[in-house]
Amino acid sequence: MSYYPPAVVAIVLITLLSTEYSHGQVASNNESVVALNAGASTLDAGIPGSWVSDLFYQALANFTVRHVGSSECRKQVEIYDNSLRNYTSWAVRMSESWNRYPVGILAGNRYQMGVYDECVDVHHPIRGQYCLSEIKLFPPEGKNYGFNRTENLDDFGNNHAWKTVLGWVDYPDQVQRNSLNLGICIPNSCTATDLQTSLQNELDKVFLPEQFKTVVKVNPLLCTVSGDMYPYNTAYYVTNVILGVLFLICGVSTAHHYIALSRQQEKKEDEREVPKSFFYIFSFIHSFKILLKFDKENEFNMLNGWKAILMFTILMGHRFMYLVGNPITNPKFIENMYLNGRQLYLTSMNLTDPFFFITGFLIYSTLLPIYKKSEKASVLVQLIMPIVYRIVRILPAYCAMMAITAHIVPHLGDGPLWPHKTWDEADICKNYWWTNMLFISNLIDSKYECLIVSWYISCDVQFCVLGVIIVYIYTKNIKFGIGLLIAILGVSISVPFVITILTKRDGIIKILIPFLENTRYSATFNESYRASYVRGFPFFIGIATGIIIEKLKENKVKFSQITVYVGTFTISVICLWVQFYGAIFYKRDRPYYLLDRLYTQHLIIAHGHIIFMDTCLPFHKWLWSTTKIL
Repeated sequence: MSYYPPAVVAIVLITLLSTEYSHGQVASNNESVVALNAGASTLDAGIPGSWVSDLFYQALANFTVRHVGSSECRKQVEIYDNSLRNYTSWAVRMSESWNRYPVGILAGNRYQMGVYDECVDVHHPIRGQYCLSEIKLFPPEGKNYGFNRTENLDDFGNNHAWKTVLGWVDYPDQVQRNSLNLGICIPNSCTATDLQTSLQNELDKVFLPEQFKTVVKVNPLLCTVSGDMYPYNTAYYVTNVILGVLFLICGVSTAHHYIALSRQQEKKEDEREVPKSFFYIFSFIHSFKILLKFDKENEFNMLNGWKAILMFTILMGHRFMYLVGNPITNPKFIENMYLNGRQLYLTSMNLTDPFFFITGFLIYSTLLPIYKKSEKASVLVQLIMPIVYRIVRILPAYCAMMAITAHIVPHLGDGPLWPHKTWDEADICKNYWWTNMLFISNLIDSKYECLIVSWYISCDVQFCVLGVIIVYIYTKNIKFGIGLLIAILGVSISVPFVITILTKRDGIIKILIPFLENTRYSATFNESYRASYVRGFPFFIGIATGIIIEKLKENKVKFSQITVYVGTFTISVICLWVQFYGAIFYKRDRPYYLLDRLYTQHLIIAHGHIIFMDTCLPFHKWLWSTTKIL
């Protein structure tokens, strides 16, 4: 029998126990890891193992238009492929001009534009063509990728990145993260359909195995080459000739006017005469004098200041809307605006209402003394002449803008979005210009409205017709005229009320991202914003204000300075509060309160217009000086 010392036995036992324990511990840990991985696999079931940009790169790394199109397209593609393998300069420029690995998807960088000029500057041996494709990504049916959005746009929580992309599909106050507009450079002989088919085939090879579907669309208007692509026609040359002759006449008239004024300056002061000629109506000098003429005796000079300030604000607002409606690399500041508010921007779509108010007030103030004096003229003449005068003043500039839009603007530029932005507008004006000439463009579908802002002019002329009739009736029968005006005011404020109830629309037009991207296809803009029967209340309030001011003057009622300043301040605060209150409609998932929307709609329509003109008269000098500066 062998004898082992107790120390040796102890060491052996400890070693055996430690080994057994370590094996058990490893097995336990392995079971834990397997369980953890299984849980993670269950959590991320249905989500690809690669990020969306990686999948796009797999599909696009060696992409070119293949096995489709005309023989000429296939021939040019072969030349391109062979030249690219040899690193020929022009082929490499076409290849590197577009991005195969999309970046900034989570930040909302939907437009991967690449370098447009590098693509279209290739002219030999083939011509580079830049196409802006639209790719939409759809998840498997029955899968829910929604997540709770926080108020911090930078905080995505612990959500999977794929959920962040696909969970943003239906948010009108956010840029869609499941949509990608990718600029691709292809040979000029290949068509938009060729690119769409090839791109769809390549993406299907990568995304369908991951159970995701991509839908590719390529608008032919978004496939462009360098230079002017819009066809020339007779109307283009006729428009240029007419405008050229007009500018020539204005230039000659201005030069002659300037020479005549210079010669008068050389004469003695008592021998000087104001140069007169019919052709001076075309002189820029004459026009600027009329434009800047200031009649100190006119108590309504303040209206010039108001109109200048409002017009400047409207122009800046439309410019900003056009800017944010175009491709933006990082749209965070827009999305943040919907969350945290820029109330002045979000609720200022009623800035044109003061113009209607001023028009109504001026129609009453201008026509009342004329109708009181013109007893001999026939009723028809008294009604028609003011309308004809207004139309004649509008039509020349109006027709010039339509002609320029239809025949000249498409030739003035190029770029990835230029045809899409200008060609459709030109074609609409060519086909539907007559609706503008008849001043009914606000009553047809906005998809066919020449000059999207022409709804205002149509409303203005339609209101002018009604205003002339109301003022004429008022001068002939005051009680009946007031009764008619009250009835029309009731109808004009009730119609928006009823329409809002029946259609369950918001009390304001919300300028969300789909509206900014394509205003023509906005149902609210088309049906609730442009029509004269929903915009008439400010105009008729302007007529009513004219009547009230006339009565105040007849009774020699004057307000004290304290009344003027306190009243102006109080009304301004109330109006601004009502204006900014409309921003609550931008809160997502807010319950639909019908009366709340009706209340806000009618206060916003009326808030800036029920103000006596006398209240604002102390500020007319400041407003006029502002007009001169602008």
